[in-house]
Amino acid sequence: MASITINTNLASLTAQRNLSAATTGMNTAMERLTTGYRINSGKDDAAGSSVSTLMEAQISGYDVAESNATMGLSLLDTAEGVLNIVGQYLQRIRDLTEQASNGTYGTSSMTAIKTEVLQRMEEINRLCTVIDFNGIKLLDGTSIAATSKNGVNLQVSNNSGKNNIINLKYTLFEAATITALLISNNAQSSSKGAETGNQEWYKRKDSAKNDTSALESRIMGTETKHEGRTYDYSKKGYKAIKDIEYDWQDIRQPSKNMSCITAICDAVYTDDATAREFLSFIDDAIENVSSRTSLIGAYMNRVESAVDAISVQKENIVSANSSIKDADVATESSNYIKFQILQQSSATLLATANQTPSIALNLL
Repeated sequence: MASITINTNLASLTAQRNLSAATTGMNTAMERLTTGYRINSGKDDAAGSSVSTLMEAQISGYDVAESNATMGLSLLDTAEGVLNIVGQYLQRIRDLTEQASNGTYGTSSMTAIKTEVLQRMEEINRLCTVIDFNGIKLLDGTSIAATSKNGVNLQVSNNSGKNNIINLKYTLFEAATITALLISNNAQSSSKGAETGNQEWYKRKDSAKNDTSALESRIMGTETKHEGRTYDYSKKGYKAIKDIEYDWQDIRQPSKNMSCITAICDAVYTDDATAREFLSFIDDAIENVSSRTSLIGAYMNRVESAVDAISVQKENIVSANSSIKDADVATESSNYIKFQILQQSSATLLATANQTPSIALNLL
């Protein structure tokens, strides 16, 4: 049997407890509706909060990886654009050289051809020297990617290890200047010769290529016989008609270099024999540029695939994180209304319970 007491009002205490619970529930529902999150602090779901934090770190990592891949595509686009121009210039140089290979051109015509070829070679060298991407020299062979032969690594995933990178081969970043292209394709030379200029690029004797007897004789100022024809350039080598030799940078400083573009043009565009033999060198240079362009295209396809994969992975992680952390608006709206009603009813009943001890006055 319940007692009527004054000091202890159990009905009021019960109403207060329920009012507090309803207010807490309503506030929680209101917080979730205003933030959109079911988990706003660790107390809401300790395990879910931990899992969600790790997932958010992955999502952020995928955003960075996608940005990395996009930067890699921009780098490849930049290199490809310049290589396309270099390829066009090389094709024009080849056309001019093929014209010079025809014996119908006199001295003035050969000089005109040499002048255009020289200007186009200089422009190729200039482009390859100045082009860079975010401070990385792409085509002059001086970048760490080229000199270390490690290439450029694109971080296209969240984690460490080689499976999370795409390595752009170092050959993409080797020098694409005229002298570098000519010497690096010479079986008896190396790409280093393009820098030092000490390689005799014209002495190639590759059975798969055209012989260079006339070109070598022209440069050395000697007489050579090949396939029944005599090439006599005694006292007509380019060293004999120039008081100075050339250095590889074409600033005409004394040097023992025979690979600068001025020296090449002086040696090649003299008559049809030397021009004809130079065609094979230009073909090698065009092949080099074409191979790089093809490789860039392959890398671009691969990086684009990586971007697509990153997007799918990020989408799946975002979906999983949403199911853990995001609030269900319909559920929270129902909870808010429920706790609001309970709060109002608890407040009303609390007022009633607080009047219960006054009944004791009727007994006095």
